[in-house]
Amino acid sequence: MLVRISMLAMGLAVAAPVIGMRPVVRAQEQGEQPTVSVIKRDGVRVTGRLEALGDGLVWVRVSLADQQKLPLSEVMVVDFVPGASPAPESELAQARGADHLLALKDGSLVRGRLTGMQGGGGSGQEGRRMALFQEGAGGQPRQYEADRISRIYLGNYPAATTQTAAVPKIDQPADVPAGAIRIAANQNWTPTPVTVRSGERVTFSVTGTIALSDTPGDTAGSAGSLQMRKAPNAPLLENYAGCLIARIGNSKPFAIGNISTPISMPASGPLYLGINDDNVADNRGEFYVQLTRGRQNR
Repeated sequence: MLVRISMLAMGLAVAAPVIGMRPVVRAQEQGEQPTVSVIKRDGVRVTGRLEALGDGLVWVRVSLADQQKLPLSEVMVVDFVPGASPAPESELAQARGADHLLALKDGSLVRGRLTGMQGGGGSGQEGRRMALFQEGAGGQPRQYEADRISRIYLGNYPAATTQTAAVPKIDQPADVPAGAIRIAANQNWTPTPVTVRSGERVTFSVTGTIALSDTPGDTAGSAGSLQMRKAPNAPLLENYAGCLIARIGNSKPFAIGNISTPISMPASGPLYLGINDDNVADNRGEFYVQLTRGRQNR
């Protein structure tokens, strides 16, 4: 694992390389590793000690025996306050642009570019851990004490839908893509006409938004709930409610979300697509999924 913080140029969540950093969840003693939730673009939330970040990966120590290395191109948010209330819509609206967004615990929002992290134990530097955040183009990075930060968004947070006063409005594409498969939100699993091979790489292009209930704002994109909530008895507990998921035959389900890169199929058989929810009866809307089949891994 990394034992110090590297200083790399920060790119968008969809680009690399990115900087090394050590965000923290609260005021900490020097040398203590921070506890964070790293939220991926497929809706998976990985919570643990943030050991290091750099070289296109983030290292999260979930347990003594479980260290996860997560590609930063798949990371959407680093949440410094795991288990806190959902982020307000005013914050999420700012996070939907291409810029990075620094959300502070006092409610302030800073748009720009995270350029580095310095100080704190394990970084090879003295003093309190500080985030370096550049506001605007060409500006000098400002220092922010890490224990003041709530979340860091790495750009292009999923868009919200327009809400009515009574029930969620479902935002569907005006023209359904040719050849797309309709995945109804009120059906656990939808069979597709596709049979895949183990190791085959398949790209999923997903459009559409679904409502998870009649509660205003309770909507989901392909990565799951826009309120970042989970369903306690959903097929994939680590993914947000409403996330697009898949299974092959009767095998273990896996997340599709809004991953734009090819996914290696874990088994051979008929492909099913579904909704990651524990009660689909009150759902409305649908996703439309286009499949692009690639080569088979050797």
